[in-house]
Amino acid sequence: MISKLDAIKLKCEFLINGIRLNELRDDLINGQNWEENRARHFLPAELQLPHEVYCQVRENPDASFRLRILENKLLVQSTNNAIVTLCNFVSAPSFASQHCQDGTPFEKIVVYNGLCNLNFTWNYYCDYFRTKEECKFCNLTPAQDFYPEENISKARKTAGQMCEVMVAAHHSHPAPKSILTRGTPHMKHGLGGIQEILEQITERFPYSNDSKKEKVIMTISPTKNIEDVKLFYDLGLHSVAFNFEVFDRGYWKAIVPGKDSFIGRDLWEASLIEAVKHFGEGRVFSALIAGLEPKKSLIEGVHWCCDHGIIPIIVPFSPETGSHFEGFRPPTFKWMMETHDEIADIIIRKLPFIATEEYWRNESPICSECFTGGFLFDLIKEKAGLTEFHGNVFAAQTQTKVFNEVE
Repeated sequence: MISKLDAIKLKCEFLINGIRLNELRDDLINGQNWEENRARHFLPAELQLPHEVYCQVRENPDASFRLRILENKLLVQSTNNAIVTLCNFVSAPSFASQHCQDGTPFEKIVVYNGLCNLNFTWNYYCDYFRTKEECKFCNLTPAQDFYPEENISKARKTAGQMCEVMVAAHHSHPAPKSILTRGTPHMKHGLGGIQEILEQITERFPYSNDSKKEKVIMTISPTKNIEDVKLFYDLGLHSVAFNFEVFDRGYWKAIVPGKDSFIGRDLWEASLIEAVKHFGEGRVFSALIAGLEPKKSLIEGVHWCCDHGIIPIIVPFSPETGSHFEGFRPPTFKWMMETHDEIADIIIRKLPFIATEEYWRNESPICSECFTGGFLFDLIKEKAGLTEFHGNVFAAQTQTKVFNEVE
């Protein structure tokens, strides 16, 4: 078996350069008797690599690694036919086939990440696309046209629907973790439904103190009124992320023009600092996309976040279909690994609680293993020598399955 670090390196490779699937589809037809049309359209969502490293699947027909089925085993193979490692697909949780009371299937409400995370995008419409000020790396609104067959709906998800999924998840997991996000609504400076959602979550999951709050992180824009930061906290929100995306102020204006025009960089920073006053360290986050700006300013952003008690979420740049960066190439594997390695050391040094089992078990609103679109938290836990994966483990009915069990 490959080492944990090698599994993390594979995750990095797959996230930035993708993986080949054509040979896998041939194997499904020729060796597993799948109907051809089904096999040709088969696109797995995630892989489980050794040591509980979970990774999004991003198809690239020119990638250096491919998935194969040999002797009824799913494995990663290099283009020279060398076997790199065994792996598994990740099954949906046991409650995934359920429906909301209004008849809406859960698959229209939530996307599952890894074994622990529920990922809700309650509104796929972003008004910045209408006003031509969208974030340049984003394809949120166009994605509805490019990927109609996926779990993307133009219909707004209601607070009640999201709560129903969360309630169902609690029957399979002792402490599921939820990420809630949205496109920016027409009223770009206001709450845009946040209050209703938080009120319903608190009604469904009442709490006696901060440690008992439902583990929900909202990745949203701050509003024009900085006092709303405290309102988010008072309404029962566990954690919040106001994402920089890029830290350099010049890149900020160019890449996130809507955020710059309607909220402004100074208020964005002030809102993050204000959030730490109320939520506390370990419950305030800001995402930075590794590869959209020079390494120097990315590292400056990491230092700024850590110095203010904010956890940076580092997301490797992956050009999206329908975004302004469609067709661009991400940085090299070497650049991405070296940059993440430096960032992990900075965060461990400046925010030492992140290198403890207690934080990931009891405090974090994000499961490090189930953050399948990035590998920073895998790397931090590896560097810290942490061995407790999925601090609150799924019940037996939620498992990973080998390829021939995924039907």
